[in-house]
Amino acid sequence: MTTPLAQAFRLAAGPRPTRAVFDFALAGLRADPGSRLTTASVYDLKNMRVRRVFSDAPAEYPVGNFKRIERNRYFETVIAGKRPFASTTIEEIATVFFDWEKIRALGCESNVNIPAVVDDRVIGSVNLLHEAGHFTPDRVARALEWQPVITLAFLLLDRDGPDTASFLPADQRAAEAAVIEG
Repeated sequence: MTTPLAQAFRLAAGPRPTRAVFDFALAGLRADPGSRLTTASVYDLKNMRVRRVFSDAPAEYPVGNFKRIERNRYFETVIAGKRPFASTTIEEIATVFFDWEKIRALGCESNVNIPAVVDDRVIGSVNLLHEAGHFTPDRVARALEWQPVITLAFLLLDRDGPDTASFLPADQRAAEAAVIEG
Protein backbone atom coordinates (compact mmCIF):
# COMPACT_ATOMS: atom_id res chain seq x y z
CA MET A 1 0.00 0.00 0.00
CA THR A 2 1.25 3.49 -0.84
CA THR A 3 1.45 5.82 2.15
CA PRO A 4 0.14 9.37 1.77
CA LEU A 5 3.64 10.76 2.26
CA ALA A 6 5.14 8.50 -0.43
CA GLN A 7 2.42 9.64 -2.85
CA ALA A 8 3.02 13.28 -1.83
CA PHE A 9 6.74 12.96 -2.63
CA ARG A 10 5.87 11.57 -6.06
CA LEU A 11 3.60 14.55 -6.63
CA ALA A 12 6.34 16.91 -5.41
CA ALA A 13 8.63 15.58 -8.13
CA GLY A 14 6.10 16.32 -10.86
CA PRO A 15 4.65 19.43 -12.48
CA ARG A 16 3.03 22.13 -10.33
CA PRO A 17 4.26 20.40 -7.16
CA THR A 18 2.96 22.91 -4.62
CA ARG A 19 -0.62 22.72 -5.86
CA ALA A 20 -0.47 18.96 -6.52
CA VAL A 21 0.69 18.13 -3.00
CA PHE A 22 -1.78 20.57 -1.44
CA ASP A 23 -4.69 19.22 -3.50
CA PHE A 24 -3.74 15.68 -2.45
CA ALA A 25 -3.81 16.71 1.24
CA LEU A 26 -7.15 18.49 0.77
CA ALA A 27 -8.73 15.46 -0.87
CA GLY A 28 -7.55 13.22 1.95
CA LEU A 29 -8.77 15.57 4.68
CA ARG A 30 -12.12 16.11 3.03
CA ALA A 31 -12.62 12.35 2.70
CA ASP A 32 -11.66 11.62 6.31
CA PRO A 33 -12.08 13.27 8.81
CA GLY A 34 -14.17 15.64 6.67
CA SER A 35 -14.52 19.39 6.47
CA ARG A 36 -17.37 21.76 5.68
CA LEU A 37 -15.03 24.70 5.29
CA THR A 38 -11.27 24.57 4.77
CA THR A 39 -8.71 27.35 4.78
CA ALA A 40 -4.92 27.39 4.88
CA SER A 41 -2.68 30.11 6.26
CA VAL A 42 0.98 31.08 6.37
CA TYR A 43 2.56 32.71 9.41
CA ASP A 44 4.72 35.80 9.47
CA LEU A 45 5.82 35.63 13.10
CA LYS A 46 8.33 38.44 12.74
CA ASN A 47 5.38 40.79 12.15
CA MET A 48 2.90 38.77 14.28
CA ARG A 49 0.45 38.22 11.46
CA VAL A 50 -1.10 35.36 9.54
CA ARG A 51 -2.19 35.37 5.90
CA ARG A 52 -4.78 33.14 4.27
CA VAL A 53 -3.39 31.29 1.22
CA PHE A 54 -6.35 29.02 0.47
CA SER A 55 -10.08 29.11 1.09
CA ASP A 56 -12.89 27.01 -0.24
CA ALA A 57 -15.28 29.77 0.90
CA PRO A 58 -13.69 32.81 -0.80
CA ALA A 59 -16.69 35.11 -0.28
CA GLU A 60 -16.54 34.64 3.49
CA TYR A 61 -12.81 34.00 3.85
CA PRO A 62 -10.92 35.55 0.95
CA VAL A 63 -7.35 34.61 0.21
CA GLY A 64 -4.78 37.31 0.77
CA ASN A 65 -6.12 38.87 3.92
CA PHE A 66 -3.83 39.30 6.89
CA LYS A 67 -4.95 38.82 10.47
CA ARG A 68 -3.07 39.93 13.53
CA ILE A 69 -1.85 37.09 15.69
CA GLU A 70 -3.07 37.42 19.23
CA ARG A 71 -1.26 35.77 22.12
CA ASN A 72 -4.11 33.60 23.26
CA ARG A 73 -4.74 29.88 23.78
CA TYR A 74 -4.57 29.29 20.02
CA PHE A 75 -1.15 30.99 19.88
CA GLU A 76 0.11 29.00 22.85
CA THR A 77 -1.13 25.72 21.37
CA VAL A 78 -0.39 26.06 17.64
CA ILE A 79 2.38 28.65 17.32
CA ALA A 80 4.35 28.25 20.54
CA GLY A 81 3.40 24.64 21.25
CA LYS A 82 3.48 23.43 17.62
CA ARG A 83 0.42 21.26 18.30
CA PRO A 84 -2.99 21.10 16.67
CA PHE A 85 -5.81 23.18 18.10
CA ALA A 86 -9.17 21.40 18.14
CA SER A 87 -12.57 22.13 19.60
CA THR A 88 -16.03 20.65 19.38
CA THR A 89 -18.18 23.63 20.39
CA ILE A 90 -18.70 27.19 19.23
CA GLU A 91 -18.06 28.32 22.81
CA GLU A 92 -14.52 26.93 22.61
CA ILE A 93 -14.01 28.54 19.20
CA ALA A 94 -15.25 31.88 20.57
CA THR A 95 -12.47 31.94 23.16
CA VAL A 96 -9.79 32.26 20.47
CA PHE A 97 -11.29 33.42 17.15
CA PHE A 98 -12.73 36.91 16.76
CA ASP A 99 -14.92 35.76 13.85
CA TRP A 100 -16.69 33.01 15.77
CA GLU A 101 -20.13 34.43 14.92
CA LYS A 102 -19.36 34.14 11.21
CA ILE A 103 -18.15 30.59 11.78
CA ARG A 104 -21.42 29.72 13.53
CA ALA A 105 -23.49 31.42 10.81
CA LEU A 106 -21.80 29.13 8.27
CA GLY A 107 -23.05 26.10 10.19
CA CYS A 108 -19.70 25.29 11.75
CA GLU A 109 -19.09 24.85 15.47
CA SER A 110 -16.12 22.45 15.58
CA ASN A 111 -12.60 22.92 14.28
CA VAL A 112 -9.11 21.52 13.99
CA ASN A 113 -6.07 23.55 12.97
CA ILE A 114 -3.13 21.42 11.82
CA PRO A 115 0.25 23.17 11.96
CA ALA A 116 3.03 22.66 9.44
CA VAL A 117 6.20 22.68 11.54
CA VAL A 118 9.68 22.99 10.03
CA ASP A 119 12.96 23.74 11.77
CA ASP A 120 11.14 24.17 15.09
CA ARG A 121 8.76 26.85 13.74
CA VAL A 122 5.23 26.86 12.42
CA ILE A 123 5.22 27.97 8.79
CA GLY A 124 1.54 27.38 8.10
CA SER A 125 -1.63 25.57 9.04
CA VAL A 126 -4.61 23.90 7.46
CA ASN A 127 -7.81 24.86 9.21
CA LEU A 128 -10.87 22.60 9.10
CA LEU A 129 -14.35 23.56 10.27
CA HIS A 130 -17.39 21.33 10.64
CA GLU A 131 -20.64 20.97 12.59
CA ALA A 132 -20.72 20.94 16.39
CA GLY A 133 -19.07 17.90 17.94
CA HIS A 134 -17.45 16.74 14.69
CA PHE A 135 -13.76 16.92 15.59
CA THR A 136 -13.65 14.19 18.20
CA PRO A 137 -10.24 12.94 19.37
CA ASP A 138 -10.47 10.08 16.85
CA ARG A 139 -11.17 12.45 13.94
CA VAL A 140 -8.38 14.77 15.07
CA ALA A 141 -6.00 11.80 15.10
CA ARG A 142 -7.04 10.92 11.54
CA ALA A 143 -6.57 14.53 10.44
CA LEU A 144 -3.07 14.52 11.92
CA GLU A 145 -2.14 11.57 9.70
CA TRP A 146 -2.05 14.20 6.93
CA GLN A 147 0.31 16.53 8.83
CA PRO A 148 3.47 15.34 7.00
CA VAL A 149 1.78 15.92 3.62
CA ILE A 150 0.55 19.34 4.75
CA THR A 151 4.05 20.20 5.91
CA LEU A 152 5.51 19.21 2.54
CA ALA A 153 2.94 21.41 0.77
CA PHE A 154 3.87 24.37 2.99
CA LEU A 155 7.58 23.74 2.47
CA LEU A 156 7.01 23.97 -1.27
CA LEU A 157 4.90 27.11 -0.79
CA ASP A 158 7.37 28.71 1.64
CA ARG A 159 9.67 29.51 -1.27
CA ASP A 160 7.32 32.40 -2.14
CA GLY A 161 7.34 34.08 1.28
CA PRO A 162 4.28 35.12 3.34
CA ASP A 163 3.36 38.22 1.31
CA THR A 164 2.81 36.46 -2.04
CA ALA A 165 2.35 32.78 -1.24
CA SER A 166 -0.90 31.19 -2.40
CA PHE A 167 -2.24 27.70 -3.00
CA LEU A 168 -4.62 29.18 -5.58
CA PRO A 169 -3.87 28.84 -9.30
CA ALA A 170 -2.25 31.96 -10.81
CA ASP A 171 -5.43 32.92 -12.71
CA GLN A 172 -7.38 33.14 -9.42
CA ARG A 173 -4.87 35.29 -7.54
CA ALA A 174 -5.77 38.66 -9.07
CA ALA A 175 -8.67 39.17 -6.66
CA GLU A 176 -6.56 38.68 -3.54
CA ALA A 177 -6.71 41.56 -1.11
CA ALA A 178 -4.05 42.58 1.36
CA VAL A 179 -6.14 43.96 4.19
CA ILE A 180 -5.99 43.37 7.90
CA GLU A 181 -8.97 41.58 9.44
CA GLY A 182 -10.06 41.74 13.04
